[in-house]
Amino acid sequence: MRLVCALIVSFCVLLAGCESETLPSISRQIETLISVNVKDGSVTFFDLYKGTTVAQWNLKQPVKGGALFPDGNTLLLYGDELDRVYAYDVVTGKLKNEWKTGKGIVSALVSNDGNRIFLADGRRKAIRMFQMNGKESGEIKVGSQPLTLLQNRTGTRLYVIDFYDEKAYVIDVDKRQVMDTFSVPKFAFGGLLREHEQELWVGGHGSGSTVETKIHVYSLKTGKLLKLIDAPDMPVSFVETNEGVFGLSHGSNMVRKWSKSGQQEASLTVGANPFTMIGANGRLYVASYDSDEIYVIDERTLRIVARWKTGKGPFQLLIRGEDVLGKENSVNR
Repeated sequence: MRLVCALIVSFCVLLAGCESETLPSISRQIETLISVNVKDGSVTFFDLYKGTTVAQWNLKQPVKGGALFPDGNTLLLYGDELDRVYAYDVVTGKLKNEWKTGKGIVSALVSNDGNRIFLADGRRKAIRMFQMNGKESGEIKVGSQPLTLLQNRTGTRLYVIDFYDEKAYVIDVDKRQVMDTFSVPKFAFGGLLREHEQELWVGGHGSGSTVETKIHVYSLKTGKLLKLIDAPDMPVSFVETNEGVFGLSHGSNMVRKWSKSGQQEASLTVGANPFTMIGANGRLYVASYDSDEIYVIDERTLRIVARWKTGKGPFQLLIRGEDVLGKENSVNR
């Protein structure tokens, strides 16, 4: 009997220890680049200016991506095989909340007005809307595999590009309904919303022997195809800064730079099977999936200035900083 009691006490102590266990914390003062790594289920944090590794979270969970809340301190992590999403406080390293969404979450985007977060659910074939406290506030049915999420500056319109159905959906966020659709290529993935130019750039992956080599540029007003831009192979991630427009083609390991008017100015071979790219502070950050690195590129010269080691399989990048707090120019994957 004493042995049983001792085992119960030991088990309770173990549970208490697990519940109180925290991940490495990140100072509020450090602007950070966050890499979500899918091969080993980890998250790597870098000092954006020094390039040093601040911390690594070895979650050992099948996470596929994340989203930063407007406070810059809450990191939401998700994966299509997870039955919930996890909200962590990066300053304390503690798990704040779990949202029981069910499996199927493939993408996430925080609204520019900071009032809600959109989750793309591949199993429900819908965009699900959540308040920042985790309470679900609506669901909008779209396509068969909503994957790419983009929004306008005010957060009133959401653009959803379906990977399979050759359609893009324009959603009125306040009315919670689809207000328009237009055709895009099959296996379309990645995009860039250029409100000033009234353009939507759509990338693509392709399938099998059919590889996407073009960026499709559509009119935001009419949904009509305006032009095609060469970007072989598999243009999947985009960033626009004061220096120009940048596109990452992960099939050819290539970053291309265009002027604001759409004229190609330069290109650079970078990484090994790079999946995503983000920009800040005059730099581009490219996630090299096969070499487990971040390539840091000067936007103006398009030269590699540094390489930072990540966990295994960097798949999505986020920036926690003063000017880009919780926002991305490229797609959330």
